[in-house]
Amino acid sequence: MKKILAFVALISLLSLPVFSAEDENKSYDTEEKKTVSVHSKAGESEVPPSKKPNAQNADIIRDFDNTDPEGREKNADIIQFGLEDEVLELLKKMTEKKDVRFVDEVYGLFQDTKNPSIKVQILEYFKTIEDPCLEDFAIMTLNDPYDETSSIVNACFAYVQAVKTQAAIPAVEYLLENREEYFNGAVEALGKIGGSEEALYLTDYFNNEDLTLAQKQTLVRVLGQLKAVETYDALVEIAEDENENTFVRMYASQAIGEMQKEEAIDVLNGLYADKDPNLRSFVIKGLSNFTTEEAKKTIIQAIKDSHVKVRLEAIDAVKKQNMAEAMDFLIYRAKNDPEANVKTACYSAIASLNTQAGNDYLISQITDKKTGDATKIKIAKPLLENGTGITEIAAFATELATDNKRKSTRYAIGKEIAKYSNEQFADVCLAFLHSKDVATQGTGLDMYAKGRYSKAEPFVKELADKADPDAKNKNANAIKAAKILGIKPESKD
Repeated sequence: MKKILAFVALISLLSLPVFSAEDENKSYDTEEKKTVSVHSKAGESEVPPSKKPNAQNADIIRDFDNTDPEGREKNADIIQFGLEDEVLELLKKMTEKKDVRFVDEVYGLFQDTKNPSIKVQILEYFKTIEDPCLEDFAIMTLNDPYDETSSIVNACFAYVQAVKTQAAIPAVEYLLENREEYFNGAVEALGKIGGSEEALYLTDYFNNEDLTLAQKQTLVRVLGQLKAVETYDALVEIAEDENENTFVRMYASQAIGEMQKEEAIDVLNGLYADKDPNLRSFVIKGLSNFTTEEAKKTIIQAIKDSHVKVRLEAIDAVKKQNMAEAMDFLIYRAKNDPEANVKTACYSAIASLNTQAGNDYLISQITDKKTGDATKIKIAKPLLENGTGITEIAAFATELATDNKRKSTRYAIGKEIAKYSNEQFADVCLAFLHSKDVATQGTGLDMYAKGRYSKAEPFVKELADKADPDAKNKNANAIKAAKILGIKPESKD
């Protein structure tokens, strides 16, 4: 990288014009020829020392071992000995679940593997758990991306955003100025790791006449993330310009809201009258940053908007602001909205607000025989997250444990309950364990692993005694029970 920069500097020096005596009286507009921002830090980033992954919370590791007792040995073996496809599949699952039991093994694999797909997935893994152990690799890659695949470079952009690696700023700005294919990744990264100086830097870029429409959209959105108030007036002008591209207006509306200048409320309330539903939905995004009565009135009215996108955005805003005054509107939409996804969003928002009226409504749907099972599952999930309606959900699940005509509903509610430890679920756990259906019994074991219910312990021990790893027809749940109890299954021969 240093050699490249030195070469570019040399070429620049050799290209300087030679002035003659006749030129002395000529004036030159150097500002018009300037293509690089005066706020640019573009160059080579300093690479931080290498570091090991962070130490992980012992309670979280114990919880993973309890709920996935087979994973401890099996997953470690796959990371060390597995085929590339097997390793990739495991890494994706670990990323999704934020499984932190094997951070050292995954870090070691990153140092050894030559497979670009595995490197990308490991970057995604450490990005997801926000561990800065790969900062040195990410910055070295952004300093000199020419020998890496574009997928790895883009993964590095995403990684430095997640772990807030400000040391990457010079390299990111250099790529933004010199490699157009990395424009979006570089701008997005600056939006997450930058500050006021980077806002000024991107403001200069915003005035570049050579920007494509897509690039303008990205810049406008990121300026909002940076809360670049220096661009507020220009963004208001863009948002209000009916001749401007709709998507640019959308992002400008969101951006001026994120800057949280009080005068933006009147601008956004005016824009809500626009006929384009996409713009209206982003106006609500912008207004969700304000808690004034004027902003709240528009958000509540948007719950009744004729377009589904706007209604969904308004429901998210109500949830974000914990607007209990919107409860009647949410309950009405939950009962009557023609769109299923709006109803589902209402269930979540009602549960999060945690009011007596809202909880009573949701619980009544769990106990109502007329409510469909699919709806009950959608309602049970946010109630469980909020720790509400436990008694009613437990009764519903216990009823399902012996109803073989509703197995799919049983599996769905059991999977949700198994995420929580609550003594009121002890009877549910026991009912599932007593089921003759293998999958149901397995879910019961998951409930026990999470809650360690004393009422269910004798049955789990009895089941574990049947574990025989060498049997021709293995009892998978018996082996699972043994592992949950920390018992190594032995052959019965």
